[in-house]
Amino acid sequence: MHYGIDVGGTKTEIAIFDRHWQRLDHWREPTPAEDGAALLTLLAAMVAEADRRSGARGTLGLGFPGVIDDRGCLVTANLPGLRDLPLAPALSGRFDRAFVIDNDSRCFIVSETGPGGAAEGATHAFGAILGTGAGGGAIVEGRLLTGAGRFAGEWGHLPLPAAARERYGLPLLDCGCGLEGCLETYIAGPGLVRLHCHFGGESSSAEQWHRALLAHERSARLAHECHLDLLGGALANVVKLLSPQTIVIGGGLSTLDEIVDSLPAALRRHLFAGVDVPMIVRSRFGAASGVRGAAMLGAGLNGERLA
Repeated sequence: MHYGIDVGGTKTEIAIFDRHWQRLDHWREPTPAEDGAALLTLLAAMVAEADRRSGARGTLGLGFPGVIDDRGCLVTANLPGLRDLPLAPALSGRFDRAFVIDNDSRCFIVSETGPGGAAEGATHAFGAILGTGAGGGAIVEGRLLTGAGRFAGEWGHLPLPAAARERYGLPLLDCGCGLEGCLETYIAGPGLVRLHCHFGGESSSAEQWHRALLAHERSARLAHECHLDLLGGALANVVKLLSPQTIVIGGGLSTLDEIVDSLPAALRRHLFAGVDVPMIVRSRFGAASGVRGAAMLGAGLNGERLA
């Protein structure tokens, strides 16, 4: 058996998979995001319950939002209770087995290049999540790219290009990571809402922006054009650096045809002659890809086991 855990700011999910990667069981619990000790206790209890339900002692992988800093602590706004806690040693005291920890976006691309995924078998692929944030992960030469600091793939924190800022008159916004002008604040779901308001529209969600676009509202159309330009430029930078065969799009914005279907052309405008636009596909497992990829990492797929 293989267990995956996806730790979110409000909910934590665990899933049990068999050796053919069929999901046998899964459930969620509220995340005690402010209380690190309570969260560690919850994770240990969920693993123990998975053992009880499966009648086995499964391998284990965990996906967390954010990045691990040089102290081994998790840097993320979603889980303040873990902010000053070296994560791997703390978890080692709670689990009776080896485990893998990684970023939830990298778990996503492991799932989507694994058995049954949208980019199954791809040896060079990039996963771009467009939801409340803009996270990412890359498969290079068939293996998950982590980098020296284990934050490779954080494309949402590339800076807003000066030319685009001038072209659209965009304000320089603060990002939750502590930097200014990160693309995430413009291209993720809340960013698209900001763009709509910037061009004179009124919306409080990407769904409301989408309804305005379908109603042919001018401000929604302008926001769409700006969003595609920023998104195409950001993904073109990924292509120039990593040359993926496939880009898998996930997150809430991946459900909108107006965005996904327009991406190849938007990306092409930012590439030079001789560089092919990779295949762009939607994720096959959607919101379940994070927990599935965590389980695959725990089982040793696309990476090494880490105690």
